[in-house]
Amino acid sequence: AACDSMEEERYLGDVYVGPSFRGQGIGTRLIEAAFDDSGEATRAVVVELAEASGVALATQFGLPHHDVVLTLSGAIPKEEALAAMAAGDYRFEVSALDPVGHSFALNALDRETRGAVRPEAHRVWSAAATGQAFFNQGEFVGYAYVWSDGRIGPCAVAAGAYARQIFAFCLLTLQRAYGASWCSLTVPASNLRVTRTALRAGLRIDGTFAIARDARSELDRYMGFHKLAF
Repeated sequence: AACDSMEEERYLGDVYVGPSFRGQGIGTRLIEAAFDDSGEATRAVVVELAEASGVALATQFGLPHHDVVLTLSGAIPKEEALAAMAAGDYRFEVSALDPVGHSFALNALDRETRGAVRPEAHRVWSAAATGQAFFNQGEFVGYAYVWSDGRIGPCAVAAGAYARQIFAFCLLTLQRAYGASWCSLTVPASNLRVTRTALRAGLRIDGTFAIARDARSELDRYMGFHKLAF
C-alpha cells in the first residue's frame, strides 16, 4: 500500500494484494491500517475501474464520491499552435512559484480544488520542477508545475475559464525550458476544458482510474501529479 498523509487528507494511492493471497481480507486490513488514525481528515483511495473488488472496498469504507481520472500523453503541438491556444481572453502575469511567499494563496486554492493543503509537497515540487504562479490583475489565480520528463502537474486554477490558457502555457514552458517534444498529464475527466483541449491537440488517453473520497472537491479546476500523490 502507498499512503500520503496530510493534515487535512489521508490519501491511499495504491493497494495491491498478490493474486494467490486474495480473498483473505488483506486489502481490507491494509486500508483499515492506513485510515486508522485519520481522525477528521478526508479519506481518499485510488480505485482501478476494472477491479470490482477495489470499488467494493471503497464502498465498504464509506467513500461514495468517485472522480474518474484520465492519464494522457502525446506529442506537444507546434509552437505556433500553442501560442494561439495561450492567447485567449486573459492576460496573465506569470512569476516563479514561491512555496513560502505564495503559501496563503496556494493553501486556499488547494483546499478549494484538491480538498486539502499540502505545503510540504509544494516545497519538494518547487525544488524539483519549474513551478509558476499566475496572476490576473494582481490576483493569484493559478499555479502549475512542469517537469523535465515532459510531465505537467499538479496545476490548479481559481476559475475554469483560465484552465485552457494555462494548460497551453504549460506546454509552451515544456518546450522552451526543457526542449520537450512529448508531454503527459493526469487530469480529472470532469476538467473538460483541459481534457477537450488535450484530445483536440492530438494527445491520447493511456489509462483511467478513479479516486473514491468521503468529501467532494472541485477537481474540474485541477490537474494531478500522478496517481500515487495526486
